[in-house]
Amino acid sequence: MSHTKRIDQALQTRGFAVGTFISFNSPDVAEFAGHAGFDFVLLDGEHSTFAFEGTVEMIRAATAGGTAALVRLPSSEHSGITKILDAGAAGVLISSVRTGEEARRIVQSAKYGPAGKRGFSPSIRAMDGFKSNKEYREWSDNNLLIWVIIENEEALENIEDILDSGITGIMPGPYDLSMAMGYEGDTTHPEVVKALDRVIDLAVKKGVDLALFSEVQEGECAPTPYEIAMSWKKRGARFIHFSTDRMIMATGYGKILDGLKVTLDV
Repeated sequence: MSHTKRIDQALQTRGFAVGTFISFNSPDVAEFAGHAGFDFVLLDGEHSTFAFEGTVEMIRAATAGGTAALVRLPSSEHSGITKILDAGAAGVLISSVRTGEEARRIVQSAKYGPAGKRGFSPSIRAMDGFKSNKEYREWSDNNLLIWVIIENEEALENIEDILDSGITGIMPGPYDLSMAMGYEGDTTHPEVVKALDRVIDLAVKKGVDLALFSEVQEGECAPTPYEIAMSWKKRGARFIHFSTDRMIMATGYGKILDGLKVTLDV
């Protein structure tokens, strides 16, 4: 069994995988996303309210829905990474990474010895479906997704060292990056765009997977999430995060209500 089976199939057949952020503390939402056909869900452990136990249940629910679950963690703490991987997550996304050294510590936390420092136990949920301890350890060290978010100026300065650290992917964080650069959330500012372009181009050059976010943007002339997703695909993104559960639900409710108003001539 592979925790990344649907991702692997998507990458092999079309060259990219599509997922969505989950912020509601609801296993049902994670399972629904899987049944809907998302290749993965990304459980937001930074901006959501669910604790570790809730995260484990959502990983289990995503698995039941046939999809992979990655977990966004607010820090690079060793025990936080190892616990979530032991629970069966297909990978981690670590926020606010600043240096190559920090990125290397994250990689070590995610890998077993001798390359890493992750402790092994044969009685963990992540072992389910594997025939032996050795099979799981080898699969884990070669297939887990180890991503970091680039969202501060220090990370920009150290981007090449971060990309060379052994991580498997990066996600640029345009909003926090624009704030850190002094542009107060203006992700279209030329300096922000220039910084993001450099990160994206270097990642593609070095063969590190790009995970990019597509969402609804403000403004009458703003591109749609679908247009944004297409632009990311053209830039070389192998992982496209399409919106969030909160945004999808709000949009869905709005469309249903608008249709009802038209039908009832309200």
